Amino acid sequence: MAFAAVALLGAAPTGAIFVTSLPSGADVWLDGTYVGHTPVVVDALVVGAHHLTLTRTGWTPEDLAIAIAPAQTQTTSVVLVRDGKTSEGLGQIAIHAADRLGPITIDGQAAVVAKDGTIAVAAGTHDVTIAAPQGKQTRTVTVYPQTRTEVVLGGDTVLRSIVIAPADDYLPATAVHLEGTRLVVRYGGHDVIAHLGATTYTIDGHAISYDAPPTVVRTRIYLPLELLTMLTIRDKK
Repeated sequence: MAFAAVALLGAAPTGAIFVTSLPSGADVWLDGTYVGHTPVVVDALVVGAHHLTLTRTGWTPEDLAIAIAPAQTQTTSVVLVRDGKTSEGLGQIAIHAADRLGPITIDGQAAVVAKDGTIAVAAGTHDVTIAAPQGKQTRTVTVYPQTRTEVVLGGDTVLRSIVIAPADDYLPATAVHLEGTRLVVRYGGHDVIAHLGATTYTIDGHAISYDAPPTVVRTRIYLPLELLTMLTIRDKK
């Protein structure tokens, strides 16, 4: 999604900003004007200082001061904090598959599936095991408060979030190695192999598909935010 602001007459220097958030779908306000929901690109912005606000029900609003440079696209990734007034740190898991599913267990316990097909779970990282016609499949799924996580079964792949963030905001430089189009990440006890432009990542020997490939923007490497969160989950304990 893109929102184009009208540049001033006379072709004044302009820049742009690319805003992502975790969870995604946050409403974005720029200088008091609503410009869409994350992820969003706001282009043709007058160079200089601007005010950015992100809001989402159940999460604490975030206010940011940004500076737009001429002919550049600034990237801003915001991790929202759950609103302290929300009584429960619960999220939902929804599992999708072409074939009828058998029993589902989460962290070894039988899951209770609601009428709408979702499973309410505590926020955090869970091991989800599904009995399917091709055999049991186990996936490690990260659930965020007041957020529905979609799990799509298809062979050995899982569809994940499109939210991306700079790897160097989360990982030390020594953990990330890019040779040509081949990317190797070793951190938190995990080995990740990926390729620029490809959405399939090999994580600890298992193929997992995100809907955003590794991307290089002005020498910085961007990865799916859910992947970065999984790699650094132990850092927060």
